[in-house]
Amino acid sequence: MSNKNKTVKKPENKKLSTVILEYLFLSAAISLFTFFFLYSTSVSIGDNYLAKKGFILTDMQQVTFHVWARSICVLASILLFIVVFLSVLGQRLSYLVTITKGVEQLHEKGMDYDIPLEGNDDLTRLAESINYLAAARRDLWRQEKDFQEEREAWIRSLSHDIRTPLTSMLSYSEMLQSREHLSRDEMETYIDLVYSKATQIRQLTEQLMDRGRGTWERIDDIRFLAGQFADEWEELLEGRFDCATDLSGMTSFSGMADVHALRRILDNLVSNVEKYADSSHEVELTLKNEDRRLILIQENHILAESFGSVESSRIGLENVQKIAALYKGQADVSDDGSVFAIRITLNIPECL
Repeated sequence: MSNKNKTVKKPENKKLSTVILEYLFLSAAISLFTFFFLYSTSVSIGDNYLAKKGFILTDMQQVTFHVWARSICVLASILLFIVVFLSVLGQRLSYLVTITKGVEQLHEKGMDYDIPLEGNDDLTRLAESINYLAAARRDLWRQEKDFQEEREAWIRSLSHDIRTPLTSMLSYSEMLQSREHLSRDEMETYIDLVYSKATQIRQLTEQLMDRGRGTWERIDDIRFLAGQFADEWEELLEGRFDCATDLSGMTSFSGMADVHALRRILDNLVSNVEKYADSSHEVELTLKNEDRRLILIQENHILAESFGSVESSRIGLENVQKIAALYKGQADVSDDGSVFAIRITLNIPECL
């Protein structure tokens, strides 16, 4: 069997009671050895000393001498046993104190701390468990923080996109109120636009509630869909801006698309024009495709009063970039101070 197939087994942790018994037996063995060593040495030294001095002890004196020698050696051995046992046991007790202080550090530093591992017993396993729980808690906190940031960004994004169709609804409603004489066709057109924006707000609200990822559907003719969006873009800006659309570079092809997401792009483009475009210059929207890549280009002159004075949250641009990312595309912006241009590239997936 190769070394790669061999797994190194981690030594099992000992029971704390087993470790204490080992310390007890070790201390007892050292004490017994010390007792016999001291007793034999003291008796040998005592006998040699008395023999050199010429003293001869009676049997009673011999017994008394041995009793005293044993008593002193026993007392010394007991003291040594206590010292050795408490010394080795104190090391584990001090590690228990280290664990206790480590738990306090975890509480103070918010789980950003690891208890050092010492030995191989229940206390070591306890420290490992605490470190594991602390690491799991740190990961959970990071996930909660990332989720909270993602949730806030999601809410900001959809809230921004909800305001755009809502503004359009208010504009159409004001037009219906301000115009005294409207033909039936004009009225139906405005009502259809209001209904379309209300439906869009409902869809965005549903996404806000359940954080849906949108609905991808089969589109048999992307060019036809692009033409619809171009017409809607022009209708939304009609009466306030001179608009020019160019679909000459579009060819017919089928693919999968999230129509609601594409409409969010459209609304953000319209919102940008309404806020920052100079109405004295033409606003241009170009739609074309390169194979399966759908490209949207919008250009407009920047209103002189808004340049350098209007602060944009850039949420709209961020939303467009996020939607483009869903299509594995991108949104590139150019701004020379007088002309603003945005180029959005979307890769349209093939039909399933």
